[in-house]
Amino acid sequence: MESHFEDPAPDRRPASSSTSPSEAQTALDDMTRDQQHLATRIITPWWYHPALGLISAVFAGAHALPGAWPLGAIALGIAAIPVLTTAYARTAGVVVTKPAGPRSRRLLLATLLVLVAAMSCSIAFKFLGVSPWWALIPAGVTFVATVVLGRRYDETLRQEIAAPTARPAR
Repeated sequence: MESHFEDPAPDRRPASSSTSPSEAQTALDDMTRDQQHLATRIITPWWYHPALGLISAVFAGAHALPGAWPLGAIALGIAAIPVLTTAYARTAGVVVTKPAGPRSRRLLLATLLVLVAAMSCSIAFKFLGVSPWWALIPAGVTFVATVVLGRRYDETLRQEIAAPTARPAR
């Protein structure tokens, strides 16, 4: 049985060789340049956040719709997410899937809290029996939050990738 979790290849350098401080500094400088180059490549296209906001608004507002409409709207939103992320990946050539530091992590959590609160309001509207038109409020809040916080998240993510606060130990 083949395993991909085997021990890494043994170090093939002779025991007497070691990396000089200048070589180590050169390697760290190369890593810094690579991080800065990566940060310039992950610029999100202008259409990404409005499209994601529209999808999120459908998720937030769909619960208040009558009959089978919520299932159809949510299925449409689920189908749209892979299309959107694939188009973004093809445009940017690289996709970062998680926060790079504490500020981007906080922005991501804030965005998720807004989305959960909006969806909770939409569900509450359905159980309270109010007009489905009230679901436009949480859907609108979700759209605006996704666009505004998403753009701030991307900007913060680029800053944290270009200049991370935590450096490897020397």
